[in-house]
Amino acid sequence: MRILGLLLALSVMLPVYATAPAESVLEFRQALGSPASRYSQSLLTEAYQRLGVEARFIEVPLGRSLIESDKGNLAGELARVLHINQQYKNLLPVPYVLFDTHVYLYVNQQRCAGCQLSQVQSLAYVRGTLIVEELLRKLPASRQVIGSGSLDAAKQMFLTGKVDGVLFPAYKLNATSPFPISEQILQSLPDYHFLHRQHQELIPRLTQMLFQLEREGFAERLRLKYGVPAPRRQLSRNEKPFAEY
Repeated sequence: MRILGLLLALSVMLPVYATAPAESVLEFRQALGSPASRYSQSLLTEAYQRLGVEARFIEVPLGRSLIESDKGNLAGELARVLHINQQYKNLLPVPYVLFDTHVYLYVNQQRCAGCQLSQVQSLAYVRGTLIVEELLRKLPASRQVIGSGSLDAAKQMFLTGKVDGVLFPAYKLNATSPFPISEQILQSLPDYHFLHRQHQELIPRLTQMLFQLEREGFAERLRLKYGVPAPRRQLSRNEKPFAEY
C-alpha cells in the first residue's frame, strides 16, 4: 500500500514537472537606446516572467550579438528583422510582430540639400544593423561610410558635422542642430524576437503569452509609455512570420 501511495503521489506530481520551463534564466543583448528596443525589452521581460523564466539583458555590441546568439552563447536576439535567419540559421523567430522598423535617413541640408541616399557623400550608422548594412552595400565604393558602436556615437558624428548623413533603424532623431535636417523613411519592416533553436520548445508558450499580453492591453500600455506605434499588421493565429509588408 505504501508503494501504491508513492506511485499515486508521483503521478500527480509529474504533470507539474513536465510543464515547468527547462530554462530558468535566459540572457539576451541589452536594448539599444531606441524607444522600440526598450519597449521590446520591457514586454519580453514580462512575458518570460509569467512563464517562470528570468530574462537577463547584458551589454554586447550589436554586431557581435548575432554571432553569439547563433552560437548559443546568448539565448537569442531581442528584436530583429526576419532576414537575419537567412545567414544565422540557428535563430528562430517567435511569430509575434513586436514593432515596425522604419529605416530613417537624416541628411545635413546645408551640405546636401534635397539629397537621396545615393547622393550623400558621407554616412554614419550603427554596426550590426543588418537592414542598414544591406542598403549601404548598394552604394558606390567612393562613399565614405563610418560604422559606430552605438546610437549616441552615430548621432554625435552627424550632429557635429563629421558626416553628411546618418542611418537609423527604429530610431527617430529628435535633436537640435546648427543646420537644417531632412528626414526620409527608406524602409519599413516587421521586427520579431528570436530564440536559438536549443530553446525552441519555449516558442509556442512564449507566443501565446505575448498574444495574451496584447489582449490584456499590457502591450498597448507599454507602447504608449515608450511612444512606439502598434505594428501595421499583426500575425493571425498559426500564421508564419512575414519579412515585408
